[in-house]
Amino acid sequence: MLARLPSGSLQSSSPTSTPATLYSTSSNMSGSGTQIDSDDAKLQSSIDAAAQSVWKETQVSKFQSSLDKIEDKIMNKDPTDSAYYAMGSKLVAENSTVVQKVVSAAATTVNFKSIEDGIKSFAESSSILMKALDAVSQVHPAVAVVVLAFKAIVTLELKRRDNDHKVIVIQLKMKDMMTVLLDLRSIKDPKQLAPDGTTLEGRIQGLMGRIAKDIDECGNACQTYTRKHVLVKVLKSISWEGKLAGYADLFDQHRKDIAFAINMHTTLGVESANVKLESLAESVRAIGEGVNMINLFRMLDSPREKEIMELVRVNGGPKECMENDAVLKKLAASKASHLADSEGVIDPVKLDEVRKGLKEDVKDALKNNYALFEKKLELQKQQFIEEMGLTVKRESDRVITAITSGPHDRVVDKDLHQIWKEMNWRSSVKGRHFVLAVHDYFVQKLGATSTQDTQDHLDHLETHSDNGGGTEISFITGKAEVVDDDLWTLQYISLPRVPAILEAFDDDGSGFINVVEVNEFTSSRPQDWSLVHWLAYWAEGWHYTIWEYRNKICSILKGMYGLVDRMEIHSANRSIVDLYLSSSTFKELDQLIKSVTPYTEANTAVLEEKIRGYIDKEEERLKSNLQKVDWNIDGLDTLSLITGRGRIERYIFPLLYLVLRRHFWMLRLACQDTFAEDVLRIPAQSISTIMSTVLTRIRNLSAVLKQRSADPSALIGNVAFGMFKLLNDSKLAVDEFDEDAYLAEFGSGDIPEEELGSITQAGSLFGPLADNSGYGEAESLDQDELLEGDGILHGVWTGYTYYSDDGRSDGLMQFNIIHTEGSKLRGTGIDRLDVYHMEGEVTLTAENGLDLILKVAYGLQPSKSDETFAFEFTGSLNTSTLELKGTWAVVGYPPAGPFVLIRRPTFAYPFLYSKSELSENRARARWKFAITTIRQQVRRQWWSWSYFKDRMEQRKRYVELRLRMDIEQLYSVNGAARLSSDEILELNSTGERLHPADGRYYISLAKKAMRMLCIHRGLFGLYCDGCYSGIIGQRLICLDCMTADLSNNVDMCEFCMDHTASNESLSFEHHPSHNSLLIFRTLYNRKRKVTITNARALITAGKETLGSSDNKIECVSCSCPIEMPCWLCIEWECGNDTFICAACQKKKDAAYKRYSHTSTHSLVRLSHTVASSKQTVEETLGSLNSRLTEDLADVRSRVEKLEARVDQRITAVEQRLSKMEELLLQVFTSVSSLQSSS
Repeated sequence: MLARLPSGSLQSSSPTSTPATLYSTSSNMSGSGTQIDSDDAKLQSSIDAAAQSVWKETQVSKFQSSLDKIEDKIMNKDPTDSAYYAMGSKLVAENSTVVQKVVSAAATTVNFKSIEDGIKSFAESSSILMKALDAVSQVHPAVAVVVLAFKAIVTLELKRRDNDHKVIVIQLKMKDMMTVLLDLRSIKDPKQLAPDGTTLEGRIQGLMGRIAKDIDECGNACQTYTRKHVLVKVLKSISWEGKLAGYADLFDQHRKDIAFAINMHTTLGVESANVKLESLAESVRAIGEGVNMINLFRMLDSPREKEIMELVRVNGGPKECMENDAVLKKLAASKASHLADSEGVIDPVKLDEVRKGLKEDVKDALKNNYALFEKKLELQKQQFIEEMGLTVKRESDRVITAITSGPHDRVVDKDLHQIWKEMNWRSSVKGRHFVLAVHDYFVQKLGATSTQDTQDHLDHLETHSDNGGGTEISFITGKAEVVDDDLWTLQYISLPRVPAILEAFDDDGSGFINVVEVNEFTSSRPQDWSLVHWLAYWAEGWHYTIWEYRNKICSILKGMYGLVDRMEIHSANRSIVDLYLSSSTFKELDQLIKSVTPYTEANTAVLEEKIRGYIDKEEERLKSNLQKVDWNIDGLDTLSLITGRGRIERYIFPLLYLVLRRHFWMLRLACQDTFAEDVLRIPAQSISTIMSTVLTRIRNLSAVLKQRSADPSALIGNVAFGMFKLLNDSKLAVDEFDEDAYLAEFGSGDIPEEELGSITQAGSLFGPLADNSGYGEAESLDQDELLEGDGILHGVWTGYTYYSDDGRSDGLMQFNIIHTEGSKLRGTGIDRLDVYHMEGEVTLTAENGLDLILKVAYGLQPSKSDETFAFEFTGSLNTSTLELKGTWAVVGYPPAGPFVLIRRPTFAYPFLYSKSELSENRARARWKFAITTIRQQVRRQWWSWSYFKDRMEQRKRYVELRLRMDIEQLYSVNGAARLSSDEILELNSTGERLHPADGRYYISLAKKAMRMLCIHRGLFGLYCDGCYSGIIGQRLICLDCMTADLSNNVDMCEFCMDHTASNESLSFEHHPSHNSLLIFRTLYNRKRKVTITNARALITAGKETLGSSDNKIECVSCSCPIEMPCWLCIEWECGNDTFICAACQKKKDAAYKRYSHTSTHSLVRLSHTVASSKQTVEETLGSLNSRLTEDLADVRSRVEKLEARVDQRITAVEQRLSKMEELLLQVFTSVSSLQSSS
C-alpha cells in the first residue's frame, strides 16, 4: 500500500513490484513491447542505477515487513466479518480517551536513527539523485525547472562549512519529494496521451513551476535561518522552526501531488475505494508529520542550543529575555553565546546585531535576504547550465571509449595518459614521482636530450611507486615532435620549480596524485593553451601573478590608511571607518601579504606576455561574479560561487585586490559626504569571509600534513610561496609592516566613472546627518491644530502610545484625521520615528459612541503595508470627554499596549501640570498652565531671544543626555559616565513633552554626535581596566604595564586615568605616575609597534630635556612653567618640544599657541615613575610602610612650617595691635588736650 512505504521510497502502481522489477523493467502504455535504442538504454541504465541506490537507503525493516504481512492478511477479507473486529471496536469505544493519547503519541514518534543516517549520507545520496534527475529531465523537459532549482539549493547548502542539521532535515524532505520524479522513467514519451486524453507534460508543467518556486523560497528561508545568531534561533524558535516545518509539510504535499499526477496518467482505472483508502492513509501520515518536525527539531538541538535554552528557561522564558535588555545581556555574557570574551565582556557590535535579529519579523528577514539569495541562486543555476551546455575539446584530449586496460585509460590528456601508462601507475601515485616524470617527459618533448639531472634528483627517493605493486621508476625514452611556440616554457619546467607544479596537481595536499586530480588540472586550463604552457604558468607564472597582486594590495592599503591619517574622512564617517579598519581581519590580511616570498626574477617580459591574457581574463571573471552577488560575500557558499572550483590560494590575491579596490573607492566617497550607518558592514563581512576561508584552508592543510611530517608548520610555510607562514605561526608575526615597503598610493586620481556608478547604485550609500524633515509636515499640521473641521473626528489629535509591560512611551505623537464620506477615514501624522499616513473606518455603536480602526504606515500608504512597517490602532471615542482610547499593535501581532489621544495642541505639552499639582490646587494648576502656554506662543510668534535661548539650552541638554544613554546601552559604561536616576527622569520627562518633529531632530543629533565619537575597539574590543567600561574618546595606554611583545597592556578611560588599576590577566599593578600614552583616535594594529616605540623614546628625551634644560619650558596653552607630571605631543608636526601642563590637558576647550598642535594629537605623560611589577604581600606592606613613613615625615615637616608661619603671622598681628594702641592713645591725648583748651 502507498501509505506503508517508508519516507523517501518510490511509489509504484503495482503492489507486487520489487526493487529489481521497479527500476529495471520498462512499461509500454500501449501494451506492445518496443525495442529502445542504445542511447535510451544508456539513459535508462543511469536512472536505474541511481534509483537502486535510492531504494537501498529506504529499505523497510524486518519489523515493518512483519507488520505489513499481518496487515495484508487482515485486509484480504472484509474486516467486519471477523469476531476480533467487534471485540476491538468495543474495546476502543470503552477506552477512547486512552486510545486517542496513544495514537497522538505514536503520531509524534520519530525514528531518530534513520534521520541521523539520512543527515550523514545527505551529500552522497543527493549527488546520486541529482545525476539521476538530470537523466530524467532529458526525457521529460517539463521537470527541468524543478530539477535545476533542487540542484542549485542543495549545492549551495553543501558548500556551506557548518551545515545546520535542522536545515538538512528540511532538505531531506525536499529530496524525498524529488525522488518521486524517478517514477517518470516508465514513461518514455512525455507527450503520450493518457486514457483521459491529456499528456503527462501538460498535467505536470504547472505543478513543476509551483514546486520550483517553493524550493527557491525554502532555500532562502534555510539560508536566512542559518545566518542568524544562536540567541536569535533559540529565542525566536517558535517563529523560525514553524516556518521551516511549514516547508516540510509543503514538500510532503508536493510529493503526493507528483505521485498522484503520475498515477493518474498511468493507472486511471484504479478503484475509487482504493484511492480513498490511500488518500486517507496519506492524510493521517501528513497530520503526524507536522508535529514530528517540531519534536525532531528538539532532538537535533546542538549542545550549545540546549545550554542557551536552559538559560532562557531559568531567566523567565523567551519573552522576558527578548524584552528585558538586562536579561539579554546576561545571556550574551554566557560562554555558549560566543558574544563575550574570556572575562565575560560582551562585544557591543555583535550584541547590537542580535538585538536587530530579535526585533526583525521572520517575514521581513526573508524578504531582506531574498534579494541577495536570488542573485546567488541565479549564478549557481547559470553555472549548471554552462557546465551542461559547454564541452571543451582540446587537441591533446583523448576520447575515452571503454575502461578495459587500466587506470591510465581514464586520463583524458594524451601526454599524461602516455606517462601514466608507461610508468604502470595504478589509481594514485606519489606526487614527487609523478611531477618528476612529467618534468622529464616534457623536457625531452621540447628538445632536451639528457635526463641526468632528473636522475641525480631521484637518487635519494624511493625507487618503487607508493602503491606497493608498481614497477620501478623509469624514463620515457621516446621523443615527441617539438612545438616551437612552447620552447619558452623549457626554462620554467625545471627541477627547482617541481614543488610549485606538484601543488598545482595536489589540491588536497595529501602528497599523492590520482586520476581525478590529473583530469581536473588539465580541464581547468585555458582552451587555447597547451599542457606545457599550463605547467609553466604554475611553475613560474603563478608566483609572478601573486607578487603583482600583492603589490597592488599593499598600495591600496596605504591609500586607505592615508585617508585616515590625513584626517580626510568625513568626521561623521570616522567611527564606521575605524570599525572597518580596526577589525582582526586586517591583522590577518597584513600577515597574509607579508608572508609571500618575493618574486625576484628580472627578465619577465616573455613570461608576462604569455600569461597576461589569462590573468586579465580571470580577473574579469571574478569581477563579473562579484557584481552578480552585489559584492556581498556573506558566506562560504557565496565565495565558492565566485571563485569556482579549486583551492582558495589560487584566487585569494586577485579576489582581495578586486574587493579592496572597491572598498577603497568607498572610503574615497566617505571623504565627501555622510554614509549611512551600516554601509561598511557588508564590506567588512566580505573581507572576513575571505580570510576565514583562508584560515580554514590552513587548518585543513595542517591536519593533512601531520600525517606526512612531525612538524607540519615547516611544510605549510612553503605552501603557495609561503603565503600561509605567518597566519599559521603567530609567533613569527610580531613585527609589523615597514611603511617604506609600500608602493605609491593606489588610485590617487578621481574614481573611475564605472566604479562610481556601480558603487552609488548598489544601495543606500549616503544618509542624512541630522533629520529635520519632520518640521515641514509638522508645520502643515500645526496650522490647523485648533480648527474643528468637518465632523467630530476631523482635525488634529495628540497623545501617547504606551507599552503594557512597563508603561513607557515612545514620545508625543500627532494625528491629523480627515473624516471622508461614509465610514472611511484617512490622514497623516508624525512621531519621533517618521512621518506616516493612515487609513481606516469608523462605526456607530448602539450607545451612539464611535468605534474606529486606523492602520498607520510609515513612508507609504497603508494599502502598501507589505512594503513598509505598519501599526494598527483599535479604539473608541468618548464623546463627553473627547478622548480616543484603545490599543495599538504591529500589524499581524497581539496588542502591544494602550493609546490615548486628545484634542490638545503640541506646543502646550511642555507646560502641562502634573497630577500632584492638580491634586494640590486644581484652579492654580490650570491657571498657571494657561498663562505659561499663552506666554510661550507670544514669545514664539515674536521670535524673542529668550524663546530661542530656551530652545537651544533644551536641545543641548537633551542631546547630551540622549548621547550618554545611547553610549551606556551600546558600550556598557560604568561609573561617572552612567546617567544618574535624576538625569534619567529628566531625559524621559523632556522626551515625552517634546514636539514630535523636535524629538525626531534631537535624536538624530545625538546619533550624529555618537558617530563622531572615537570608539576604541581594538582587535577584540577594548575595556577600561579601572571601571570595565567601553573606552570612548580618550584612551590611556600604560607603557609600563605592557607585555614584552606589545600584544597586551593596561588601558584606562578618561574617567579612570588618574586612578590605580589591576588586571588579573596581566602581572602588573597600574599607578597614575606610570609613563603613559594618551590617544584620541583609533590605534590600528599596523601602527601599534611604531607608535609605542616612538612614545617610549620621546618620554626618555622629554625627561632629559626637563632635567637638563637651562631655558624655561612653558606650557603651549597657559605659558606656565612645566613641571612633572606633564604631557608631551608625539606628532611629528609638533616637534619634540610641545609640552602641556596637567591642568591644561584636562580642559576640553584649551587654546594652544602653537598652531600645529590640535586637541586630537596623541600625548605622552612624563612623571616620576613607580615600579609596575606586581609585588608580594610582604613587599607591598613594606612599600606601604615606607610610603607612609615618608608621607608622615612630609606631613610633620609641612605642619612645622605651617606652625612657624602662623607664629610669624601672630607676632606681626600683635605688633600691629600694639602700634594701633599707641596711635589711639595719642589720638585720645590730643582730643583731651583740645577739649581742655576750649
